[in-house]
Amino acid sequence: MRKLIESTFVTLDGTISSPEKWGPPYWDSEHNAHAHKLLLGADTLLLGRETYEIFAQTWPAVDDEYGKRINGMPKYVASRGTPPSWMAS
Repeated sequence: MRKLIESTFVTLDGTISSPEKWGPPYWDSEHNAHAHKLLLGADTLLLGRETYEIFAQTWPAVDDEYGKRINGMPKYVASRGTPPSWMAS
């Protein structure tokens, strides 16, 4: 059995949407070191459909160590809905 590591951006009042809007003031060197450690300790990403779609638009253009790691990892997408046409085989 494999270990699942969960990481969610959430505010104290429970907001989890749009971390790109409210999160940057908190993304300091401590946060970056923790995120980097989590990413390097993983071999696969499990994402929700909406997060995957955002990642698919953004991360291929990121050419730093972090982006290369994310782009090179296998990804699984969890969704209760019908898969989008681009996922059809």
